[in-house]
Amino acid sequence: MFKKLLIGLILVLLCFSTLFASDEALEFALFKRTVAPVMKWGENGVLTIPKASPIGRLKTYVGIFGQQAGYLNGLNLYLTSATVMVGSSADVELGYTRRQLIWEDFYFTDMAMDTIHLKTRVLDFGKDVMPSVSVGMNGVSLVDNTFTNQNDILFNPYVVATSYIEILPNILELDITVMAETIMSDGKFGIPQFSLGADAHLFNMFYVFGEMQGLQVDLANFDITKSTNEMVNIGAKVKIGWVSVGLGMFNIVRDTTEGEDIIDNISSSTFNIESAKYMASVVVEVPLTTFIPSEN
Repeated sequence: MFKKLLIGLILVLLCFSTLFASDEALEFALFKRTVAPVMKWGENGVLTIPKASPIGRLKTYVGIFGQQAGYLNGLNLYLTSATVMVGSSADVELGYTRRQLIWEDFYFTDMAMDTIHLKTRVLDFGKDVMPSVSVGMNGVSLVDNTFTNQNDILFNPYVVATSYIEILPNILELDITVMAETIMSDGKFGIPQFSLGADAHLFNMFYVFGEMQGLQVDLANFDITKSTNEMVNIGAKVKIGWVSVGLGMFNIVRDTTEGEDIIDNISSSTFNIESAKYMASVVVEVPLTTFIPSEN
């Protein structure tokens, strides 16, 4: 009961200004932003969905993230996140995120949450149309922000595949990511959820990206032609050296009329930005090799 109450309170606070959006897709999108680490947008993640690529061996970064979260008692609420991510090997990254709801006058609320992250790349085809694949897990502490009891952790396991397409080698690259995930609590799995993302970067400096959360997939026929009311997030960032700064918009609702095929589904799309809000991210990356003395 306590677990459901805690998660419910978070979702209610975040949903105050977007209640008219698609409930199921909105709750899933909110959940993703509540458990995902602060990504290096367009690198180890799109915006809130991960990519198959880890950050790299002996690399680490610290990221901070803020988003509009609602309006209560005449004051704006913001969900803030701080992540530390470390690449323990070329194929594994580990991370920790602290989340805190704050008021517009920068006073902390009583609501905070800790999350641990793990991602492992299991297939790596490099810069190729053939996708690389990673499996991962986010673990959310539900009681006293501790991870000592498995029954007090909400697990979010996922599998993600990313294709890296070099349009102009070392100049322009397009990456396409698909993701399947679920929730596991008390040893029981929830229903699968699906997301799609794409990002492009120029000279590893200018990045643009977009993602769609809450795709409805007919698993029996592997059909997405009836999918509608997904949540769309878009953004852009600039990266200079170790520092990158990004700005995005989330909770854009895609609506469409049912068509005969996927082309009809896409061509009839309309986008509702009335529920959309802004988010911002700052990431500082520090290669740990900088501080390891050379063998020479």
